[in-house]
Amino acid sequence: MGFLMDGLDAESYDRSYSDRFLTKRIIGYFRPHFGRMALVAGAIVLNSLMDTALPIVISLGIDRLQTEGESVILPMALIVVALGCTSWVFNFVRRAYSARVVGDVVLKVREDAFDAVLNRDLSFYDSFASGKIVSRVTSDTQSFSNVVTLTLDLMSQLLLVVLLIGYLFTIDVRLTLITLALAPFIIGTALAFRKIARTTVTNSRRVRAVVSAHVQETFSGISVAKTFRQE
Repeated sequence: MGFLMDGLDAESYDRSYSDRFLTKRIIGYFRPHFGRMALVAGAIVLNSLMDTALPIVISLGIDRLQTEGESVILPMALIVVALGCTSWVFNFVRRAYSARVVGDVVLKVREDAFDAVLNRDLSFYDSFASGKIVSRVTSDTQSFSNVVTLTLDLMSQLLLVVLLIGYLFTIDVRLTLITLALAPFIIGTALAFRKIARTTVTNSRRVRAVVSAHVQETFSGISVAKTFRQE
């Protein structure tokens, strides 16, 4: 089945960078948007606090229902609704501002990428199809946008897990430690999947670039053929 990957070798202009170098470059792009990112970070923390309080309040409400009767149902329900609405508001703020920041950053990355492409010598395009290069620029920057969005979601979920684990320690230390024993297996699986996903995504972008190059060359060839026919 190796023939399926024919023509998908890395181009000579492809570069492989360390995670530390990429992180430094990414921080440089986000530095002008520090104010909005601080607001996003605050919304993430508050949203995680609301999501953490929600199951805790429900559990406390069930305990009070057993001891105090149905009189606690209405106030506990109002508290749960208030927490849910507040969590929704913070989540909306986080997504709205993060979408604007990520959009501005992706625009800047694309501008820098296209400037780098335009500064290339014309002989560069004798070896590489312009359709493939444009596809790589657009698809890579879109993938970067998806990664940033998923990273923010991951940070929110990790903070939620940390807060819940802290609360679980106050209830039963032994059961909490048993639960945490599964963490190494989950982290190991995630890291293994990261390596596989990185290779797969890179190959998918190369496939898309090859297809875009063929489409671009086909339409260019059609226009050239029409010109010769008119002559």
